[in-house]
Amino acid sequence: MKRKIASIAFVLVLLFSFASTGLAASSGPGTGNDTWAPVQAHGDIYIEGNFINVGRISLGVNFNLYRVTLNGDVLVGSNSTGTIMAGQSKRLKIPLASNQPDGQYRLVLNSPGDFTVVAYLGYK
Repeated sequence: MKRKIASIAFVLVLLFSFASTGLAASSGPGTGNDTWAPVQAHGDIYIEGNFINVGRISLGVNFNLYRVTLNGDVLVGSNSTGTIMAGQSKRLKIPLASNQPDGQYRLVLNSPGDFTVVAYLGYK
């Protein structure tokens, strides 16, 4: 009986820990030059995932986050992975914007190098 109660308590802890963080979008393998479809998000918005430098030059990926409005997209934040060595990968969580209102957001990835990006746009 104690084991069953402990299992239920553990599941509830997991549910509440995930409830405070939203996943706005998932992206499968992509490149370092990509524009993601708009996603619903708010609050503190970040990108998290694996960034794999498949090229021969040590570079990074740059991100620009835009809020989609009726008057056009508005830049609300930007950041980058920093340098990732050629042939290496990094798992990163990179903040993009804080205290954003609920709305549609579009992420643009840009790099002069060759990258595979397996990441998602999240918010909390």
